[in-house]
Amino acid sequence: MSSFDVNGIEGVQLTKLNAVSDARGSFIKFEPAQQLLSNLDSFAFSINPKAGTIRGLHFQVEPYAEEKIITCVQGSIFDAIIDLRPDSKSLGRVATFELSSSNGMQVFLPKGIAHGFQTLTQDTIVHYCLTSKYSSESSYSINPFGNLGIAWPMLDFLVSEKDADGISLPFAAQQFAKSLGL
Repeated sequence: MSSFDVNGIEGVQLTKLNAVSDARGSFIKFEPAQQLLSNLDSFAFSINPKAGTIRGLHFQVEPYAEEKIITCVQGSIFDAIIDLRPDSKSLGRVATFELSSSNGMQVFLPKGIAHGFQTLTQDTIVHYCLTSKYSSESSYSINPFGNLGIAWPMLDFLVSEKDADGISLPFAAQQFAKSLGL
């Protein structure tokens, strides 16, 4: 595995996975327990039949803040992240990049990084490794169309009402800091 910088956002690791391929296809192995700082709690899949689907930007506050490892196992996504950590030099910084089954990239996000994506192809599947269970009381969505400077690549999109009506970046950062007792 080789790692790449992600717009100077502290702790975020974009990694290229090594694939072994032959006439039968490919085999890719990764070890989330070695990348995560906290114990692995669960796995999740996001199955997206339509290209242009936007999910996020999601995060959870303490005591359910979570580290995430995100991999696109089928199709392709335009990934977007935002640093909400009050003690971070990259607070408020946004980064975007592509994860796809063909580029073999995966991203590790520490606690306090909001995450969202837009599918670039039909039938896209995104795999998550998570260090905390889902808590509706601790879960937030940032409006992906706010003043974030994210240029979503597909103008024909599908987004949930909850995500479209999400909170602002300043309020999100405030909620995360509050959950840390700051």
